[in-house]
Amino acid sequence: MKDRLEKTLLIVDDEIDITKSLYRQFRRKYIVYTATNGDDALKIIKEKHIQVILSDQRMPGMTGVDLLDKIKDQYPEVVKIILTGYSDIEAVFGAINKGQVFRYLTKPWNPLELEMAVQEAFEKQELISKNNELLRRLKDTNLHLEEKINERTEELVCANEKLKQLNIEKNKYIGIVAHDLRNPIGNAYNFSALLISGFNRFPEHKKMKYLGVINDRCGYSLKLIEDFLDTSKIEAGILDLNFKEYDFEQIITACIEQNQIFAKEKMQQIFFEITANNHNILCDKDKIEQVINNLISNAIKYSERGTKIWITTNNESDTLRVSIKDQGRGIPKDEIDILFNDYQTTSTKSTADEKSTGLGLAIVKKIVESHNGTLSVKSELGKGSIFSFTIPF
Repeated sequence: MKDRLEKTLLIVDDEIDITKSLYRQFRRKYIVYTATNGDDALKIIKEKHIQVILSDQRMPGMTGVDLLDKIKDQYPEVVKIILTGYSDIEAVFGAINKGQVFRYLTKPWNPLELEMAVQEAFEKQELISKNNELLRRLKDTNLHLEEKINERTEELVCANEKLKQLNIEKNKYIGIVAHDLRNPIGNAYNFSALLISGFNRFPEHKKMKYLGVINDRCGYSLKLIEDFLDTSKIEAGILDLNFKEYDFEQIITACIEQNQIFAKEKMQQIFFEITANNHNILCDKDKIEQVINNLISNAIKYSERGTKIWITTNNESDTLRVSIKDQGRGIPKDEIDILFNDYQTTSTKSTADEKSTGLGLAIVKKIVESHNGTLSVKSELGKGSIFSFTIPF
């Protein structure tokens, strides 16, 4: 039943007795439609999925060849058979040469021969359909493959551009680090050479001064290298974070104690004001301590002697906000936007000639963002700055 339902035959003949006879012959094997003229046949072809047409050649109004000519472009998969008399053979041959007719049979026809012709027509139609389906799939596959190739090509172009940019950035960073390391290492080298060449002829206070310079220059160089390595890790996406739950008040208290010695050297006071009622957060303790120490160190570095520094905490919705306020020199408004960029320093100078690598705040921002927090600054020249960051509970 399934095979029968998949095969549709249209019989077209102006003689009703012939259409009835042909209908009876083929109705058991195929779904058969009949028409007595070309116009009715065209309507059926438009409404039904016709696979094979068996048409008389000589009909009033529209011949069989005329009918097949009308449908050849719109229905190329339909296989056509013509029934014709000897007087119309020439017209049928012309249609065969144009590829419009698969087979022709002359009247009167042999029923077995006609049965075989119709069967072969359906076999041909099935081959045409399968071939067209394969061509369609091949076309879709080629189109899909072309799209994939274009996508991969675009990805490669983007990746190459990114690699070029990363290479430019890497060379820039290496150049900056090499330049920044040259002076301190050169100073340390010169002073150490001076001590080696005439150690015994220098008084003790001179020796201690030269050693202090060497120690200071080596410390600055080490800090620059550490900051550079931190930045490289963060940019490469390999920052290893170890999240655990901590009491943030204890972390801040420890950081204040570490920086008190530097604040006392400049006669500065650090105050810790707790307004938050919840300090328990998930964080990487070492990295967050690095953030707090950097911000407190900057507050000390860019504030005058005898000034005050306030550290406050408060709750904002589902986050903890930490603020470090100083009475320093402040930052120009037009320089705040570049404050957190790598190797960027502002026109504001430290108050005791303390050195800066230009990487500290950039690292602070990236660590805070890796904790899904935010970093911000408010500053006014001559009045100080407030650096704030948030950490989700």
